[in-house]
Amino acid sequence: MSKIIEFLLGSILITIFTIALMLFSALHYVFKAGGIIDCEWHASARTWIDLNGDGFVNNDEPALGDVKILVDDVKNQRLNISWPAVTNKYGDVPLNVPMPGCPDVDLEVYVADIPKGYHLTTEPRIEVDRGLWERLDSNLVYYFGFIPEQ
Repeated sequence: MSKIIEFLLGSILITIFTIALMLFSALHYVFKAGGIIDCEWHASARTWIDLNGDGFVNNDEPALGDVKILVDDVKNQRLNISWPAVTNKYGDVPLNVPMPGCPDVDLEVYVADIPKGYHLTTEPRIEVDRGLWERLDSNLVYYFGFIPEQ
């Protein structure tokens, strides 16, 4: 009698594992096929303390970390389309925007919240060059300078 119970339990477990494997494989196929990215825009942003307020990075000016950078598609009215981007202690952050279907877009890069005690010395919003799809391999950097308030 115990051999029959072992056989039945073993058969049930094998059936459950087989169904689970089939379900996992189907879900993997569906999500992988639906998640194909045709185009992806890459760039980076750099934030620094613009001690002389000239809007240009000078050798003696320190980085400003913990600044949140966002990317909007202003043409299609889509806000914050990039991955969450906060500058590191060196003031750098990569910007990655997946774009299924390679749509016609007008991107703008900007600082989400100006750090307390500072104001910008550069443009608050920077328009991305319209020829972005022709230059996907170039390393674009968008700079945001901050000067302490007096």
